[in-house]
Amino acid sequence: MKKYFTFPLYLSFIWLICIILVNPIGDFPLNDDWSYARNAKALALENKIFFDDWGAMTLIAHTMWGAFFCKIFGFSFTVLRFSTLVLGWVGLMVTYLFFQEGGIQKKHAFWATILLAFNPFYFANSFSFMTEVPFMCFLMSAAYFSLKAINEKGQKNILLAAVFSILATMIRQPGVLVPIAFLITYIAKNKLSLKTVIQGVTPLILTLGSLILFTNWRNTNYGLSENFGKTSQLVDNITNGHLENAIATKASGFFIMWGLFLLPILIVLMANFWKKIPLLGKIISVVIALLLSYPYYHSLADSYLGNTFTNFGIGPIVLPSEGEFPISHLHKNDWKNFTFVGFICAIILLQWILIRTTQLFFFIKNKTSDEVNWNTFFALATAFGYFAFLMLNNFYFDRYSLVAFPFLILMLFPQVEKFAIPKPLKVVGLITLSAIILFSIGATHDYLSWNRARWEAVDYSHQTLELEAEKINGGFEYKKWFNINFNRPLGYQGLENWDDPREQFIISHSEQCLFTTIKSFSYTRYFPPKRDSIFLLKKGIFSQTDTIFCDAELLSADGQHFLTNQDDIQLINTERRVSDKAHSGKYSILLESNTPYGFTFTMENLHPCEKILVSTWKLSSTKSIKAILTMENGIHLVNPSFIEEREENGWVRQVQEFTIPKDVKTDKATFFLFNPTPEKVYFDDLMIVRING
Repeated sequence: MKKYFTFPLYLSFIWLICIILVNPIGDFPLNDDWSYARNAKALALENKIFFDDWGAMTLIAHTMWGAFFCKIFGFSFTVLRFSTLVLGWVGLMVTYLFFQEGGIQKKHAFWATILLAFNPFYFANSFSFMTEVPFMCFLMSAAYFSLKAINEKGQKNILLAAVFSILATMIRQPGVLVPIAFLITYIAKNKLSLKTVIQGVTPLILTLGSLILFTNWRNTNYGLSENFGKTSQLVDNITNGHLENAIATKASGFFIMWGLFLLPILIVLMANFWKKIPLLGKIISVVIALLLSYPYYHSLADSYLGNTFTNFGIGPIVLPSEGEFPISHLHKNDWKNFTFVGFICAIILLQWILIRTTQLFFFIKNKTSDEVNWNTFFALATAFGYFAFLMLNNFYFDRYSLVAFPFLILMLFPQVEKFAIPKPLKVVGLITLSAIILFSIGATHDYLSWNRARWEAVDYSHQTLELEAEKINGGFEYKKWFNINFNRPLGYQGLENWDDPREQFIISHSEQCLFTTIKSFSYTRYFPPKRDSIFLLKKGIFSQTDTIFCDAELLSADGQHFLTNQDDIQLINTERRVSDKAHSGKYSILLESNTPYGFTFTMENLHPCEKILVSTWKLSSTKSIKAILTMENGIHLVNPSFIEEREENGWVRQVQEFTIPKDVKTDKATFFLFNPTPEKVYFDDLMIVRING
């Protein structure tokens, strides 16, 4: 019986148990898969090819795979989800073979595959119809056969690598990266000859040719969406400043994700690297890693780690809540500490990359090494190529980090026949791996669970209350699936048009001020273990109690205060008034680095649950400028700002909404506009509307 209990069988059994624990059942979209589902639905039910305008990828292979399942089992998001889970399982089988072909022992290849399986971005996206996991399945198949070709195990593997590269590219364009890495590795390894060049370039020519043919066919017959990725844009980003911006602001986010979820590998390999690296090499690698990382440390607090992982959501949080984080697992300060831990992991990973790159340099020069070989070279070339693509693309989603993980794992593993892991490091590595496993299972379960409850609220609204779709704000996926174009950002109620017949009902993570609870829908969550609820709410009736307006035109007799439309309310910071630019009249205020505060005054007689609308015109290109309310008990209310109107002269109307906490202990707050940037920003025509139920 022992021969039947193999590592692939263990992986299959673990995958099946995870499906049972998470529960993928539910006819509802997640994240962006509402868009991809439309493509599959049209092909399955209407036998026609359709491309939704939302997608930026090729998608045709993804569409055909989903439609194939729907042809057999009927269309539903549950069916589409299972189609992804199947490819998730196949992807793990192929990745296990990839690690083995890359020179990793069977048991280590098993654990490396487990690390990928429970990477939150692989695991969570396996329970959706997103493109990440299907793309990874075919990409890893291409990488596996590429390694076999590099290791001289038959020329047929070159054609198989090309086939799977084409399939990957027919889901997402970055599928061309594996053929590029294969070409570089194959040419570097073998003597330069016509035969070598033809063999090395074949997968790339076939893949690029397929991509070009498909793009032209789709453009001719269906057109390309505005979001469709273009090579020309990647090239333009080199000169238009976007590449520089990506390296400065987005590189750290990807390295933090890689460092965090490669931590078990970094731990168990620590002894092997540290024993075999000369002292001078250790010092140089540490110093260079710290120097490269130091510029990012000062902006660490502003690092964006979304859109699925933010505060452990493992899926976009698309419903409003009274709290800042509706699915909150960490306090804001704890989240900052967690980000710092990830930053440390990123520095360690960067150090290992520097070490392995140096070892590869000497390997290429001497053609011998006990630590690296051409498998390592191929893995590093693919990972680096993908990082270059991410930077050229100048766009950050945390789930985009997924592609590089298996290649970074292979790059890190020493290419030696026998590799022992010290027991203490093995224990610590298993502990961190267990934490990742528990988190991925629990967070993914909770993400599907509250979404299932959300769509129960949707069904109740449509079927029992017979509400029209536009009368409900059911979150991002709801609006997209029902083609509702009345889009407001998360938590933004639109106080100016509160009585608009659209979105008189909302679905929320919590009960809210000025809303009446119609019905709650309970669900079970693992983190923390308890029953929770999603709420269907209806807008209440409110009264406008106050409107404050200041256009910076009139000053008090002593010149120390701005006058408003209300005699008893005056604003300070008159020294900020300027006459060189104005939205209306002759004056505005200018906020810059040495004078960042403006239009300050004390707001009195505040009530729990009171809502406050702040509207101001500004002349600025930055989104960091905000209105802030500071309560007397030390609470700072800093809500997102949104642009409502734009004028040709550059002035924009910025809107913010605040809700006074239910448990507030004071009736006073200090209001002010704040410019935290070095840019000069002009403000004019401030309006504040206070609203009570």
